[in-house]
Amino acid sequence: MTEEKKNIGLRILEIKELSYSNKLSDDLINNFNEEKADIKLGFGVSGNEEQNTISISIIVHFKYPIAEKTKFKEFLKLETETTFKIFNYTENDIRFEDDNNQIFINDNIMSVFLSTSIGATRGMLAYKIASLPVNLVLPLFDMSQILPPTKNKKKSK
Repeated sequence: MTEEKKNIGLRILEIKELSYSNKLSDDLINNFNEEKADIKLGFGVSGNEEQNTISISIIVHFKYPIAEKTKFKEFLKLETETTFKIFNYTENDIRFEDDNNQIFINDNIMSVFLSTSIGATRGMLAYKIASLPVNLVLPLFDMSQILPPTKNKKKSK
């Protein structure tokens, strides 16, 4: 008798802003060139096995060159958290270890979590900066560059 394969289920429970900082100066606005802006993206993973939730925190820093272009100054930062409810998962999909301090997430599923969380952050950023006099967007990211296949254990916050 063959075992029926079930698909993992995901549902977004919450998308929230954790922090936002805007330090745009008149000098930066007057001399702004979007091609010189440097964007850094980071993420963190946390979860709760009892509640069947995974939370992905995304932090985006926008920096601009100063002092002969050897140093950068942060002028915009946004941090968000997207919380997912997970269903029908197996230990091959998601595994909580060490009292939720370490979480194994299959790379394909992690890619879905990250893509969704980055998309939510992109939308929140677009809304927050729509009235700013500079043109900024959060670009698309190649998940294979963010998630190398060998790194499938994510430490929780």
